[in-house]
Amino acid sequence: MGIVGFLRDPVSRLWFAALCVVCLPALAHGTAAEVRFGILVTNAKQQMLLQRNSHRAVVDYFSNNRFGFTKTVKILPPPVISLDGFLGPSNILSIICNKILAQNVNALVSVSFYEDAKVDEVNALQYLFQLSSYLQIPVISWQTERAERSSDDLLVIQMASTIHHQVKAAFSILERYKWTQFSIVMVKALAGHDAFINAIRQERNKETFKTQILSIIEITSLQPDDIRKHMQTLDSETRVIMFFAHKNAAVAILQIASELGLTGPDHMWICMQKVIGDMTTKTIPPPPEYPVGMLGIDMDMTEANMIKIVGNGIKIYGHAMDILVQESNVSASSFSPNISCDTDDAVWALGRDFYKAMRKVKVPLLTSRNSPEIQFTKDGGTTYAEFDVVNLVIDKKQRTRAWKQVGSWNTLLGLQLSDIMWPAHLPVPPRGRPEKFHLTVVTLEEVPYVWIKPTGPGGKCEVRTAPCRVRPKAVLDVVNITESWQDWCCTGLSIDLLTKLGADIGFTFDIYQVEDLKWGRKTINGSWNGLVADLLKRKAHLAMTSLTVTKERQAAISFSTAYLGTGIGIVVAKQEGRISPTAFLEPFDYVTWIVLVVACIQTVSIFIFAFEWLSPSGFNMQSIPDEDNRFSFFRVYWLVFTIFFGAPCPVILPRSFTAKFLTAVWACCAFVFIAVYTANLATFMITRDDLLLIQGIQDRRFHNESKSNPFRFGTISSGSTVETIRQTYEHMYHYMQKYNKDNISQGIEAVKNGQLDAFLYDASVLEYRVGSDTACKIQTVGSWFATTGYAIGFPQGSPLIAVFDEHLLKYQQNGYLEQLQQFWLTGACNLKSQKEDKSSHALGPKNFTSAFIFLGAGIVSGILCLIVEWIYFKFINFGICSAVFESSTCQFLSVNIFKAVRAEKIRHPRQLVPDTDIPVNTERRRSSAVEDDLARISAELVIARMQVHKLENIQKRLRKSPLRKVDSIVGQPRSGAPAGPETPLRKRTGKRPGMQDADINGTSLHVVEMETVL
Repeated sequence: MGIVGFLRDPVSRLWFAALCVVCLPALAHGTAAEVRFGILVTNAKQQMLLQRNSHRAVVDYFSNNRFGFTKTVKILPPPVISLDGFLGPSNILSIICNKILAQNVNALVSVSFYEDAKVDEVNALQYLFQLSSYLQIPVISWQTERAERSSDDLLVIQMASTIHHQVKAAFSILERYKWTQFSIVMVKALAGHDAFINAIRQERNKETFKTQILSIIEITSLQPDDIRKHMQTLDSETRVIMFFAHKNAAVAILQIASELGLTGPDHMWICMQKVIGDMTTKTIPPPPEYPVGMLGIDMDMTEANMIKIVGNGIKIYGHAMDILVQESNVSASSFSPNISCDTDDAVWALGRDFYKAMRKVKVPLLTSRNSPEIQFTKDGGTTYAEFDVVNLVIDKKQRTRAWKQVGSWNTLLGLQLSDIMWPAHLPVPPRGRPEKFHLTVVTLEEVPYVWIKPTGPGGKCEVRTAPCRVRPKAVLDVVNITESWQDWCCTGLSIDLLTKLGADIGFTFDIYQVEDLKWGRKTINGSWNGLVADLLKRKAHLAMTSLTVTKERQAAISFSTAYLGTGIGIVVAKQEGRISPTAFLEPFDYVTWIVLVVACIQTVSIFIFAFEWLSPSGFNMQSIPDEDNRFSFFRVYWLVFTIFFGAPCPVILPRSFTAKFLTAVWACCAFVFIAVYTANLATFMITRDDLLLIQGIQDRRFHNESKSNPFRFGTISSGSTVETIRQTYEHMYHYMQKYNKDNISQGIEAVKNGQLDAFLYDASVLEYRVGSDTACKIQTVGSWFATTGYAIGFPQGSPLIAVFDEHLLKYQQNGYLEQLQQFWLTGACNLKSQKEDKSSHALGPKNFTSAFIFLGAGIVSGILCLIVEWIYFKFINFGICSAVFESSTCQFLSVNIFKAVRAEKIRHPRQLVPDTDIPVNTERRRSSAVEDDLARISAELVIARMQVHKLENIQKRLRKSPLRKVDSIVGQPRSGAPAGPETPLRKRTGKRPGMQDADINGTSLHVVEMETVL
């Protein structure tokens, strides 16, 4: 029937489907791809241990965990490969080709678990990792000698806590007990040597906890003499030692250290895990050379823990395979490398993807008490690390030495410590530094920071002073004469600070003043002088005074944190106090004066005259003013100014009510202005000390080298000020050489005496000098330049810098430095003598300069007006302007000018009208009195004639009017008035004596009769 006929039968098809369901899984299992990983160790002992346990561990793990890939991929038992001394490149290559690739291994689990691991073993492992990464076979490593970060080309996952983690744990102990300085003792040939040094330097540079490395001792030979030679170079101030060595080397080194007195109660040894060794057998006591009380960073290095580590590797491998199968769409056979050393293209295609899958794994650790998840960083390092902190103690029961766990450290919880036995069974930890050490301090006098004074009675120094040695000036040029030093006492802000540091840190000191009395400057030949030279020559441990931090000095010596800010300041002399020449204008600002003079006075004057001209009771908008109205525009100004200044001068008031009302309003406003002005004037009419208005060192006067009017300024010839100016403004530096002084006292005196216009120096010192000047004759001006600070100077690489910085920052936070500044830098002028000077001297003429200037300006203005008046009346030709002068409109402007012009025309007959019949004496030799009377009478006659002419015009208009007769108005004699004799004037005007005013058409007519006798 055949297979086709068989499948046509329905019953047969059911039996065939059932057979496929039952048989296909078994068939698939039989054809699953076989893969395996390899286990790599460094010696045969570890190889035998893991061969017994790895096969069972793989079977148990993959059978209990239902991974999806187990249906298509079968995990075979791993081969355990040992280097076992085969460390050469050819041997490593043979292991790769014959033991790894030949068994189709797709990953390696490497465990380096040997306390005496040498550098060549670590290098051999590194070479093997490089070859494996080249073949794209990833490695799961447990290697404590590995650094924190590996190369990006290596496909290596690190399960072990690195040396960097051990160093972090050790630094946690340093921070707990405030041990800020330590030394390092290490074996150079030990694996992880470079990683250990780099890790310490990285931790030391962190801002959270500042430390100082005093010495780094690298033991290159374990011969006793060589060890002794190296250990004798250890810094004498070392009290805390970080120890990195294997167990055999540690025994030899600690034996020599004990002979040199470096294992006593003041010394604390913190050792890494290799010093503790392989604690496979816990019952073996530590070597007797190990000092009691030392601390160690320990990891579980037992055989049981090694099996757990391999178990962690198996878990990482299994989860990574599961991730790789889920993320890859390839056949099962692709999970086996199937490469060899004989082919040219021997690279596993999925190797890098397998490595990336390993970095994504997150599984609980079998080797941790806290059971955290193992995770990896981008470079393959573990994110979690934990250690035991052990302490070498005396077991009282067994009377033996033993390592006791006294705490733990991990990356999550940090450091946990309790019940430590300290060296020599002390109840407290060592200080980490010597109890008392002695320092030599170099200084230089600079008041108020360092003040050198003679000793008191009995050669002792007073309170807040310290003994110091000073070389007399007579023997400064003589060297090697120790007997020339003299005992003095030093006090000041810097000395107080040094005393406080000595008490808190724990050191004594000896102070001496630098012999050449220089701050420190590089000479022409490149050598240094002053304080800097003494530090470079190691004559002193530190320099304590007002030493300014500069870039050039920082290149030669080291500085602490600045304890006081400073810069380059400028001091000038005060000029003797006097009232400002513009003091009378200062109560109001210039805008107010302009508004008052230009706007208010002008506006009020114009409106008063306008109201008077428009008012019916005033000028009534007449083109010719009445004779009896003596008000004019110029007299308005006189009225306004008289009211404003309150001057008791005769004035002519306007007739109209509106003009009078505005005048009263102006009087009220003037009262307010004068009251405010007077109240504020007393504030400005005081003596003031004048200063040179200098903005700073950028002021043009410092850069204008004028020979006709030079600006004289200088500083001291040596120090940071002159050096900063030389580097910044070289032309200033050369210009001021001739004005420089030897010290600050000479500079201040030169400014006060007028020899210098300005003196440049450290701003804080100048501020103190200004405050302490008894005469108050100097003042700092302008802003600071080249802002920096005062700091303590040290030789390069001094171990004292860290501890000094720590205490200086603490003093800044608790306010101690501010207290020192208030005590030493707050000077005051001698106020008593200053008050006596003010009360015993009257104000001199220069204090009234403004009043004299104002009076002089008035006199000069009067002289100018007099000259203009003489020119006006003596030399101007009135014929040119006769039309203006004859016009009565001039009377609105000024009545006096109008009268004067008319009088002048009468004094010159040729300029009179032709029909005048007034006799005029043409002789010019009359006396001045007669001429003045003639001019006055002539002016009055002219005015009278104008009135007569006006009346004649009115009479002509009235005669033409039909309403009234002229005779009824002007022709009837006044009742009861006798007729007088006729006069020439009466004949001309036709009027009789006693004629009264007549009201004709609302016009008031006033006829004045004047008898003129010439």
